[in-house]
Amino acid sequence: MLPSLGHGVSSKRLRTTSSPSPTTPDGTDYLSSLPVEMIEEILWCLPLDDAVRTSGLAKPWRYLWAECPGLELIAEDPPGAIDLVLTRYACDVSHARHEVPPESLGKIDGWIRALAAKGIRRLAVCFNPEGAFRLPLLPASLFSCGQLTTLLLKHCDIPTLPPAFDGFPGLLELELEYVNFGEDGERTFEALIAKSPSLTCLSILFPSISSDDAEENYREWKIRAPYLKILRMSAWEDYGWSVDDLPLIEEACVQLEGPELPRILLELANVWNLSVEITDDTILRRLPYFINLKCLSLYTFLTNSSTVLSMFCILSNAPILEDLHITLLHENEVEETIEVNMELVLNALGPAGRLFSRLKHFCLYESTGHRNEMQFIEFLMSKATVVQQIEIYVRDDGSNSLPVAFDELCQYKKASPQAEVAVNRYVFLIC
Repeated sequence: MLPSLGHGVSSKRLRTTSSPSPTTPDGTDYLSSLPVEMIEEILWCLPLDDAVRTSGLAKPWRYLWAECPGLELIAEDPPGAIDLVLTRYACDVSHARHEVPPESLGKIDGWIRALAAKGIRRLAVCFNPEGAFRLPLLPASLFSCGQLTTLLLKHCDIPTLPPAFDGFPGLLELELEYVNFGEDGERTFEALIAKSPSLTCLSILFPSISSDDAEENYREWKIRAPYLKILRMSAWEDYGWSVDDLPLIEEACVQLEGPELPRILLELANVWNLSVEITDDTILRRLPYFINLKCLSLYTFLTNSSTVLSMFCILSNAPILEDLHITLLHENEVEETIEVNMELVLNALGPAGRLFSRLKHFCLYESTGHRNEMQFIEFLMSKATVVQQIEIYVRDDGSNSLPVAFDELCQYKKASPQAEVAVNRYVFLIC
């Protein structure tokens, strides 16, 4: 973890060796005569190790860094340096990010206690288990950080909430990545969110819950966050969760499988920006009208009947949709041979009504030129009366080259005279 004042980037040394005050040839000591306000501005611009070394520049500078507000612990640094800073620093700490390697596990509890005493507001604790059989246990001292507004926990085991835990009343953003909730995990998970009543942003990425049930049947429980505006959920299992009413929800990104997906979508009726992965055999039928939905991103197959029907179920319930992005998934050749007759599906829809009636922009990523893809594009172009831009990104291993795909698209009837069609090579970026 690297500590710094403001937003500087630190190196690894922490030295406070005293040296004579620098003077000019006429003997004037300008450093000692600087106003305290100017000295603090200088310290704000320095990495912490450089700020600490300013103690040796002149007497007025000695340990002034320890009283300069705005300390941020933002990356890696030796445990001894962290101990020194947390011991000598006299002001509150606004922001700390702990990257915790195995050798620092014995230190993290003390660091969190010190940060709690210094009024920590934004905290990230990211463990690095390095192939350990079990995730490291998060110290219960975290629950004494009552002034938190932002919290990120990654790769750790969440303990049962202490009986005296009063919650995080000011917590606005909570991000949980690859964490495990142990015994009675559903109850702990539910209580942690409920005891953060001010949440506006919640991100839950691939958690796990230890179940006492041999068949891993989880009890039903709810995510209650009435002020939530942004929700991100990704999981490999159905943990029995559902979402309580979210009247203020604006954005949601949902990557779930099985019956939990429609359970969650039912409470997202007010969302205006939605991202959904549809890969399961569960067909979405009973969904709300997404009355505010303007931007939709789908990750799905167009070769599977259940995913195609689910896709149209969402599209049919988005009457004011303006921006549609579809990324096609391609698992293997076997999957690609399991086809649905897209033409029959489109005919079964009957009159399209308001489908695509307000669509302005359509993007299709990872196209291979499959017949179902081209039929869907043709259908969309024939119904979208105000669409302005259609972009197709074609994979190199597809059945159609860029010129062939473009020529075919140009032959389709366009309901929108102003629609511009672009065909580009799809480039997969590894971040």
